Amino acid sequence: MKEIILASGSARRKEILGQFIDFKIIKPDIEEIKNNEVKANTTVMALAFEKGMAVARENEDSLVLSCDTLVEIDGELLGKPKDRDDAREMLKKLSGKAHNVYSGYALILLSEKIKYLDFVKTSVKFKNLTDDDIENYLDTGEYKDKAGSYAIQEKGSLLIEKFDGDYFNVVGLPISKINDDLKRIFNIDLMRC
Repeated sequence: MKEIILASGSARRKEILGQFIDFKIIKPDIEEIKNNEVKANTTVMALAFEKGMAVARENEDSLVLSCDTLVEIDGELLGKPKDRDDAREMLKKLSGKAHNVYSGYALILLSEKIKYLDFVKTSVKFKNLTDDDIENYLDTGEYKDKAGSYAIQEKGSLLIEKFDGDYFNVVGLPISKINDDLKRIFNIDLMRC
């Protein structure tokens, strides 16, 4: 099997993928720019591709997996918060409403001229949050480095009324869909690794 590189600094992605295979981590050095004029699915795929290519150019014989996750609400794209105040504003926007979480991913193997992109979308509905709910959650510090300022897999689960779609997509790596593509394109089945 080819060496697999996860082009990400995300602890959540590392943890999910690490349940199945051994891999190397190389964090790409790119500027993540989001534009509300561009559709969320296009944005996450473009960012995932940019991350993947930044790593693949230096590792042409390795299979590079990269991913990017954004939250979209009322046409606005929410990435990682700049600080606590930014996180507070995001959580207020999400309170009592449904939003979509998009993860775009790329599978790149340059030596075989393979560049594959796709995305997964999951709908998440937040409870109506009080100011105290928001401040108590911000006190946990979980919001840092999280798209939309929350972590569904941690205490952020208490903010959520329901979701429809792939749970792992909201965590940041839609592993089931990625596995389907790994099987189809590379004959790699994570279930058998």
